Amino acid sequence: MKLSVERKPDSLVVLDITAEEEEFSLAVDNAIKKAARTVQIPGFRKGKASPARVEKMYGRETFLQEATDGVMDRLYREALKQEELVPVGDPSVEIVQIEPVQFVVTVPVYPTPVLGDYSTIRVDPIDAATTDDDVQEVIDRLQRSQSPWIDVTEVRSPVDGEQVTVDYEVFDGEEEFQKPIKDAVFILGETNLLSQLSDKLKELKVGESDSFELVFDEDDETADPTIRGKVLKYNVDLKAIHQRDLIAIDEEFAKKVADTDSVEELRVRIFEDVHQGKTNDARTQIVNSIIEQLVDRSELDLPHAMIHEEAHARVGHLQQEVQRSGTPFEAYLRMQNKTEEDIAVEMEPEAERRLRSSMLVQEFARAENVEVNDEDIDAEITKVVGEAPTDGDDAELAKFEQTKTLYNGTYFRNMMKNQLFDQKVTDRLIEIATEGRGAVINAYVAPVVIEAEGTEIEVESEVLEIDPEIIDVESEVLEVPDETQEDS
Repeated sequence: MKLSVERKPDSLVVLDITAEEEEFSLAVDNAIKKAARTVQIPGFRKGKASPARVEKMYGRETFLQEATDGVMDRLYREALKQEELVPVGDPSVEIVQIEPVQFVVTVPVYPTPVLGDYSTIRVDPIDAATTDDDVQEVIDRLQRSQSPWIDVTEVRSPVDGEQVTVDYEVFDGEEEFQKPIKDAVFILGETNLLSQLSDKLKELKVGESDSFELVFDEDDETADPTIRGKVLKYNVDLKAIHQRDLIAIDEEFAKKVADTDSVEELRVRIFEDVHQGKTNDARTQIVNSIIEQLVDRSELDLPHAMIHEEAHARVGHLQQEVQRSGTPFEAYLRMQNKTEEDIAVEMEPEAERRLRSSMLVQEFARAENVEVNDEDIDAEITKVVGEAPTDGDDAELAKFEQTKTLYNGTYFRNMMKNQLFDQKVTDRLIEIATEGRGAVINAYVAPVVIEAEGTEIEVESEVLEIDPEIIDVESEVLEVPDETQEDS
């Protein structure tokens, strides 16, 4: 075949393909021979007429289409293989001439990432030090959540932290925007309540009513999409105000909120939880910062077909979340006044960002020879299930073997492979960008309890590593490349 290749933006490739004359002529002859084996020609038994007789009776043009289809399909596949192209969307085809067939295919292909100089990426570690004030903030929050509400008897307006009971109606012009709400309960400054509405409630006293309009900008991301760009009229009645009757922070409180024996033990537990959370959050922040810099200095021409597919995948995730909440997805779409395609288009920028990040991190992993082998997975499984009991009874041994078999199944091994891969990749990114200093200083160190002659001893382990699934780059698209999988 004769082939010319032109690359265009958005990873589009134009293939101009022409069949060799002899090749195409042979394809037409084969199409005629195939027909000769089945057609009925007057004066001949079925399938006994010669190809020349069949061609003369039906005409050569009759068999061109079958020959053209077969040749085009084969030459297109050969061109993809020769140029090492992987289509990611449907091709468009234009036939330029019939005999020998010449056709032009425009197809989106899997892009080739070009990494920038990631060796010069730099970030400073984040301090995860935890203070007594951090602990006290959590205790105060727990105290508020456990304390009962009591009526406010004095005549005054509510303030942040107090609970209000209200009736309200909402109108869009003269039309009812939603059904009237009776005895709605909000905690000012804590409940996810429109800030404008919260401010209006703080101007009322119990028993008072008010009518007012709230204006929502088109680009107000703090407002629900259904009310952006609207002017809504609210009729509000403030029916009651309640304040918290704060309970004492004592042993009973510690037992109730965390099943600890003392307030001091509760503080230690909270300190560890907060410190661990700060460490994890800091590592995530560092990794995301590194990946942003990696993306900024690299090149990746993503085809729209890939972005579109990823956006629709994210719509699928949204559909599952909505349905888990008990709302049919069709009802959700009606409330949003949008189609599924509208939402997919809105999600395309985020889909592109995530795809770009994921694919460039994958390319970084290849450049740095990051891989996970069976020995890595076996070691991780051993960490999870432990060693076989040496002095246990048959039931304990059977339980251990059952657990080990479960974790050695395909599902868990693949899951561990991807988690270990994410961990190795992000560890390497951090090592380069921090010049070996690590992502976090004053990081949480998880204690490991070991047994020695019947006595429990706490020893310090390595710094607790973050679960890769909370990295902002989606782990479901940041998978270990499977070298055995053929391109399709």
